[in-house]
Amino acid sequence: MRVASQTLARPGEVADAPALAAIEERVSPSPWSEQQFLSACAGEHSRERVLVVDSSRQIQGFVIYSQVLDEASIHNIAVDPDAQGNGLGELLLSTALAQLRDCGTRRCFLEMRVSNEAAHGLYRKLGFQADGLRKDYYPAACGREDAVLMSLVLSEQE
Repeated sequence: MRVASQTLARPGEVADAPALAAIEERVSPSPWSEQQFLSACAGEHSRERVLVVDSSRQIQGFVIYSQVLDEASIHNIAVDPDAQGNGLGELLLSTALAQLRDCGTRRCFLEMRVSNEAAHGLYRKLGFQADGLRKDYYPAACGREDAVLMSLVLSEQE
């Protein structure tokens, strides 16, 4: 099953923070706190943006990203396990990347757990390239886990 063509990502709101934290709790071995989501949705960090996708006002996924000058970073992206496999992660990330292109962003960066094969496939599908490795970056059940550093050129220098 794929995302319905009318499904759109919308800006995150302060009221979304508990639902975002609940999704994060279900998918992440080291989840963000509800306060971190509240801060992001409230716009406490002026360059941080939150997009969510929902159905019948039940949030199914989110992406949090920021832009500084002509560079951007994806800070967090997750889809509720019950809604995974329907293209929501791709919808969220594609929407964020389109907004960044519209703002003149030239390059987007992210890091991901080396074990997260689904994320790696999504990022490769959207054109991200691996740039390096950050050793022992993430907490893991048995110690630490490396992060793969990735980037995507959104527009070439003029």
